[in-house]
Amino acid sequence: MLLPLLLTFYHIYPQALDVMGSSFILFSGLVGLAVYAYHHFPFKEVVYILAATFIVFLVFYTSTWINGEVDDFYVSYVKSRLAWFFSAYLIILLIFKVHKKPTLNTVLLYIVGAIALQSLFAFLMYISEPIENFLFSLQMQVDYTKEIMDEAGSQRLMGYGIGFFGAGAISGIGLVILSYLFMRLRLNTKEFLLLAGVYVFIFYIGLFMARTTVIGMAVGFGVIAVLYIWDNRSERKQAKTFIISSIFLMIAGYIFAMFYFSSFSDWAFELFTNFFEHGKLETKSSNGLAEMFKIPEEVSVLIIGTGSSAFTGSDVGYTRLLFYTGIFGVLAFFLYQMYIIKLSLTKDWGVNIISIALFIYTLVLNLKGFIDLNLVLYIIFFYFMFYKYYVYYPRLYRQVKKKQKTLKRYGNSPSKPLT
Repeated sequence: MLLPLLLTFYHIYPQALDVMGSSFILFSGLVGLAVYAYHHFPFKEVVYILAATFIVFLVFYTSTWINGEVDDFYVSYVKSRLAWFFSAYLIILLIFKVHKKPTLNTVLLYIVGAIALQSLFAFLMYISEPIENFLFSLQMQVDYTKEIMDEAGSQRLMGYGIGFFGAGAISGIGLVILSYLFMRLRLNTKEFLLLAGVYVFIFYIGLFMARTTVIGMAVGFGVIAVLYIWDNRSERKQAKTFIISSIFLMIAGYIFAMFYFSSFSDWAFELFTNFFEHGKLETKSSNGLAEMFKIPEEVSVLIIGTGSSAFTGSDVGYTRLLFYTGIFGVLAFFLYQMYIIKLSLTKDWGVNIISIALFIYTLVLNLKGFIDLNLVLYIIFFYFMFYKYYVYYPRLYRQVKKKQKTLKRYGNSPSKPLT
């Protein structure tokens, strides 16, 4: 179980491990591709995803080419997504090797475990300088230099291999998934308390890294509400227990947070302070988003963009995409994610909601910054490919063969095989 967990961890936080000057994801992606080729390219749906990836590449490249820009963002973006894609194949392969017939909940628990591990590392780095120096020595020294980390470390927690907006976004993924698991996973008392404790720990550590974590909590509560009202397979009693116990756990977590991170409290709890004192869910950062949300005035830029991914003063993901590659690029960006989800859909809409919730989470996050959650959607996609081809189809085949034998025994065999 340790190997799939570590691979999942470095898949989600690839900059946490430097592999010959590159992030871990390029290494794991190449290994995953090699293993996939060794297995004779088993899933036809992979071809569809690769074709969709090429379309995104083509749309991004066309914008750059038409505008005569020298900008290779489209290369790095597509290359990293392909690396994450085949890295996800490697993760699911290992999980199936370890667990034989894992459920989706098993896979989601690995993702939560990786995010909880990151939260633990962030806490240990804060309280122990030797641990901070050791973990810092393992990660890439490109995006975050020691000076930047020291400066930002006086204002917030700095995680292992991740920081700022992305840290909150990933922590939020953990909260969304845990919310789903509380509704769809039957837990005994010890398991329930463990997952509830992990939820609170991820929330507070994530909050002190980036306040974006709150968005994940809100989307997670939305998942609970939807499943509670419309899904008969959900553990409704367990959901009630979670909501009630989370109040006490959050209070305990708050005491823990104030004890260790009192210097960050004004910044981290600004949203809640403004709500309780002024009745407004806002922060200085969120108030500035309205000014950053800009739409190109030139029709040509609106349609095809400028072809340049250079920062123009706005963090908003929608604005950055519009100015980079126009409406066509925005549509390609989000339709691509929807297509991954479409290929992962099942007959159980309660299961489907986790992928849909992550997509909604992405839509909200792009009001704050530029991000996608394909690295998690790829894992879910490959789980269902493994289940479809190695569990469902063989089981269906055995059922058909059994029916054929029964019909033949009674002299009523059909003229053609059953399908």
